[in-house]
Amino acid sequence: MKKFIFVLLLGLALVFSVDNAYSAGSGAFRLEVPDAEALGKGSAFVAQADNPSAIYFNPAGMTQLKEKVDVSLGTALVQPFTTYKDNSGNRTDMRKQLFTIPNIFAVSNFGLEKFAFGIGATSYWGLGTNWADDSFSKYVATKTNLKTQDVMLTAAYKINDNLSVGASADYTAANVDMHRKAVGGGDLEIKGKDNNAWGYRLSALYKLNKNHSFGLMYRSPIQLKYKGKIYFNNNGYVGTYATDVVSNATLPQSIVLGYCFKPDDKWRFEFDTEWMDWASTKATSYGYPNADPAYISTLNSLNPTFERNWHSAFSYALGIEYKVNDKWKLRAGYFYHKTPVAQANFESSLPDASSNSVTLGTGYNFNKNVTLDFAYAAIFFDERKITNNVGAPVASINGTYNTFVNLYLLTLTFKI
Repeated sequence: MKKFIFVLLLGLALVFSVDNAYSAGSGAFRLEVPDAEALGKGSAFVAQADNPSAIYFNPAGMTQLKEKVDVSLGTALVQPFTTYKDNSGNRTDMRKQLFTIPNIFAVSNFGLEKFAFGIGATSYWGLGTNWADDSFSKYVATKTNLKTQDVMLTAAYKINDNLSVGASADYTAANVDMHRKAVGGGDLEIKGKDNNAWGYRLSALYKLNKNHSFGLMYRSPIQLKYKGKIYFNNNGYVGTYATDVVSNATLPQSIVLGYCFKPDDKWRFEFDTEWMDWASTKATSYGYPNADPAYISTLNSLNPTFERNWHSAFSYALGIEYKVNDKWKLRAGYFYHKTPVAQANFESSLPDASSNSVTLGTGYNFNKNVTLDFAYAAIFFDERKITNNVGAPVASINGTYNTFVNLYLLTLTFKI
């Protein structure tokens, strides 16, 4: 148990050291990099969920883990490339960044035959974009960082040999830091955080027989209320000035359904589909509870409301695994995510588009207690041609956006 506590505390420390993160192909600012075995199969995993990352994908799957303690430690590297061309053909590259996203999951049944309990930590919401201070985007967004650290406290119960159910209490600590140039000169920065946001998940795993299984999970919305500061540096209207700021946001609810087919001991085929309620993202507006009343209208004009009005979207994932022998497994997958961001509300801090992704992976069993998995995903975002009024009348972000992401993920799973 001492080893378990040490590993868990180490993993939590790694997760809570994340500086920022880039949306890794799951639509808008959603991340999905909790496990290399799952990613190697296109992240189609909700109907299998038989390793510690079941905490994330489907808590009901934890009842399949029979050891005293099952632990996984992983790290993802996300390498995005985004380019913009205006309508005259002038090109701007987003500044290159490399993001590291660690995770940890630990499951134990504590000697109880029908129960399982787990705790996990990762970051599954995030955004990191960085345009030059003198670029086309300077009045809309230059450097934008959204990060969360997410902790999942889970429990599962095995009703019978065919059906298990699970539940999770999900804690989110969120931070946002946004920079841009301000109308009238100088810089504008907004920094805020909410360290007390909660949601929940409910899930089920049904095994029809040894060949067919089904998974279902519901994730609740999480309401965020950011509190922080807005800073102006050498602005022509307010000079150098800072005051408190508040803003609300919603992390959307979702429903995911999965199917796993195992024709024999060698092959696995998986399919997931997910609906995500991005329609809950309406607008980004700000309040200034302690500002001088004479400044309120000026602050609202210098930092206007950004209309979002996103729409709900579906995503689809396919995966395949082949067991070469007792040591090696090979995997491949595909996933598609439709963007929730309509053209009228597209803006350069989040150059999102629908994406098609191809994944490859492998797993190696050192022995019955230790496994190392690796996965790679190439994420191809559709070319996005934008014509809207975001930034008008002082700036235009109209033009063509192209994004490609390399995603690498390594996971070590072991029993203690």
